[in-house]
Amino acid sequence: LRLVPLVGRPATTMTGWEQMWSKGLAPGQAFDASRTEPAFARLLEQASVDPPLPAVGSKALVPGCGRGYAVVSLERAGYVAEGLEIAPTAAKVAEAYIRSQGAVAVVRTGDFFGLELERQYDFVFDSTFLCALPPSLREDWATMMAGIISPGGQLITNIFPIREDNEPDPADGDIGSGPPYALSPSLVERLLTRAGFVCLGMEPVADSLRARGRREVLARWRAPASQ
Repeated sequence: LRLVPLVGRPATTMTGWEQMWSKGLAPGQAFDASRTEPAFARLLEQASVDPPLPAVGSKALVPGCGRGYAVVSLERAGYVAEGLEIAPTAAKVAEAYIRSQGAVAVVRTGDFFGLELERQYDFVFDSTFLCALPPSLREDWATMMAGIISPGGQLITNIFPIREDNEPDPADGDIGSGPPYALSPSLVERLLTRAGFVCLGMEPVADSLRARGRREVLARWRAPASQ
């Protein structure tokens, strides 16, 4: 994982994430789901997926990985997994959790928007990362994803939180307050297709598999062949 220097803005002072983690964030508290999102865990465990997931041994990244649950799941599924956290305390907590699970994955401290655009990852999982970003950075998020995922590689987005059907779609401009900021399948699809991604599948998550008790949609995207 290579990061370019941040210019003009210290990463951890731009947000309250370091403050939250340094005060002590217990498993199950706030955004912590105490586990890998069940829908994503089940996807990794499936013997056959159409189209197939990236090959075992591929390089995977979880930006905003929190305690590192998904990082461990990716490693156990056979991927060379890495986590990325903007808050140093979060990275330390994640490393401790990962080691406690017998895994060897590394969690780096840094700003996602400081990653080198080398298309170095074959597999990226985003859950509660896009929704935590200021809405003004959403298009940059999609551009970065296209820049770090290898041609034909895959991005999995756990789209959350999602408003009820009778509420305004954030894709229409009703941003609301956050974080977490409301998302919708149409909003994420618009962001990613503009960046060259192709949707490989999008499924509402069954109630029994919801990680945080609210609506989720799990979507798969194929990265653009070229930029």
